[in-house]
Amino acid sequence: MNKECKEYLISKLKDAGIKSNIYTSIKKLEKSNESHVGAVLFEGDSFTRSGSKTTYKDQRGDKQKRVKIFNRQISFVVVIGEYEESKCEEIFEKFIGLLDRGIVIDSNYTPIEIDDADWVDENDSILKAKIAVQVKITFEGGLYKDTAMGQIKEIEQALETKEDDNVG
Repeated sequence: MNKECKEYLISKLKDAGIKSNIYTSIKKLEKSNESHVGAVLFEGDSFTRSGSKTTYKDQRGDKQKRVKIFNRQISFVVVIGEYEESKCEEIFEKFIGLLDRGIVIDSNYTPIEIDDADWVDENDSILKAKIAVQVKITFEGGLYKDTAMGQIKEIEQALETKEDDNVG
């Protein structure tokens, strides 16, 4: 899930107008001398127990039960830095506009939430950019366990076979 989320954010940053290399490490970001910069930095991964269940049919048409064992929230901080304030705001607004409500990861819909954005000028930033914005993006997924659900007829047949074996 981590890889898919990071790649999704990187592609959206590129689509929004970041033309330089997009950093995924704070150390590399600090060492960069670019004023036009983008970064996707991992912030955290949290888990809470869940027990929600759903049924679905797989590709063969067999009924399956999916249990959500854990709720999982993966957070990233996306950084956009630019020499001109208007250009930074333009890229940021385009980036936010490009984000979907959610994405599908391993056949599971994963909602995307956007938290507050922090604007930082050159005096308060480690970047060479004149202005930068950072926004926290959270993906709300889960860890799942699938089990096959037998048809009632199959279960009855299995029970009858077991009874026949016990009688003979």
